[in-house]
Amino acid sequence: MKKALFLSCHRQLKKTDPELISLRGLAEEIGISHAAIYRHFQDKETLLEQMATYGFQRLVVSQKRAYKKGKNPEEGFLEVGLAYIHFAIRNPHYYKIMFLSKRKMHSPELTRAMLRSYSIIIFACRSYLQSKSKTNNPRIYALMAWSLVHGYSNLYLETSFPQAEAQVFRQTHREFVEKVLRNIL
Repeated sequence: MKKALFLSCHRQLKKTDPELISLRGLAEEIGISHAAIYRHFQDKETLLEQMATYGFQRLVVSQKRAYKKGKNPEEGFLEVGLAYIHFAIRNPHYYKIMFLSKRKMHSPELTRAMLRSYSIIIFACRSYLQSKSKTNNPRIYALMAWSLVHGYSNLYLETSFPQAEAQVFRQTHREFVEKVLRNIL
């Protein structure tokens, strides 16, 4: 039943804002009583936290794959940034729950998944900085890079500004976002 609830919530997150997902609706979808959900999840936030963990796990896979696509550390670094932005754009509802948890303490699973994602950014930054013989602190550089891709992702999801700017420069979205990312190199 727990797996069925997870799959039902996964389907909902593909098309529905997390705020609109209800435990009662998920229970109805899989044909169980509303009370039965509480045997597996304390509340909606607990379920969404598990979904956020899954979202980070998917992001990690995407980031690793992207880094390997790069022909050198600089390209790998750029590909990781692009993967982050494209993940957010393709999975807006997952992206939302991944960063908007209302809990003060995350589960150990969510914390590990978040750190894995961030560690890939740090690795990509460290590799890039070493390849260019730069002495920047990789962790500080990673925070700057993460801030950029996270901010860009939010702007894209919440406004039409990045799309409008790409049109001004007569570029595809990918060309434009690559240009933005190359400016931090």
